[in-house]
Amino acid sequence: MNQSSTKTQAIEHVLTFDAEDWHQGFVHRGISGWEQVGSSERATIDRILRILDEHDTKATFFVLGKFAEAHPALVKLIYAQGHEIASHSYAHVPISVLGIDGFRNDLEQSTDVIQQVTGERVRGYRAPFFSMTTHTLWAYEILAGSGFQYDSSVFPTRIHRYGSPSSLPHPHRVQLKSGASILEFPAQVLRIGPVRMPAAGGFYLRAFPLVFSQWALSQAARKGHVGMVYLHPYDLEPQVPLLKTSLQFRVIRYYNLDKTQHVLGALLQRFRFGAVRDLIGEFGRTFPSYTYPGNP
Repeated sequence: MNQSSTKTQAIEHVLTFDAEDWHQGFVHRGISGWEQVGSSERATIDRILRILDEHDTKATFFVLGKFAEAHPALVKLIYAQGHEIASHSYAHVPISVLGIDGFRNDLEQSTDVIQQVTGERVRGYRAPFFSMTTHTLWAYEILAGSGFQYDSSVFPTRIHRYGSPSSLPHPHRVQLKSGASILEFPAQVLRIGPVRMPAAGGFYLRAFPLVFSQWALSQAARKGHVGMVYLHPYDLEPQVPLLKTSLQFRVIRYYNLDKTQHVLGALLQRFRFGAVRDLIGEFGRTFPSYTYPGNP
């Protein structure tokens, strides 16, 4: 079994990566051209692991089941260096598209593949496209019933293609109709008056000034909450191949890729991060309980 972070007791926020192939977003949008391009994930993840080691920081890697099948040695390397391996689904299909039976099957496939690679039970889950919304709350019951300790699939504001603006914007324990419960770690937002702005993750970490992410994490800490940074390996790969796309997706997919490593380094210098696993394991750490309308 791998070792937890030596900085567990000092964790302020959690650091997470969605481990998937760089072309995954293109596949979802029906964009071709990626088939002729080789994978660069090994080199990018090697660089991420070096950065984390330099800052004595552990992270949670939400691994796609298909990614674990294609790159088992790489997933084993991440695990061997003490980072948490969680599930990012098997095939990168939104919860709403899968439906109840499809979600069960996809979840089982992903956990089977990941557990075969690491030999350790999977504790956490992140849905593709942060697709846990008020319309898919039934998935919480399936996750809890499958032994998951936490979920990280909510984006608590309305943004491009997805979002759940009525959800709580900080980590909380979701109370379920069955009597079970599950922890939810939502994506980070910055609150400016009544407005919630996405921050400290993916495109938003790259597109907005560094001060936005710093402000969002500091704001969470002042309120006694845990913040979260999320990235994909390709967010740190400025040489990722250029494919023909719409202007909107071209901006989302490629803008400021050469700045991400600097921003991540600055955040690691200022804040103390850890894996979700380690945060949950902290002595005395509690989370507010919440029952969603309709009690999923």
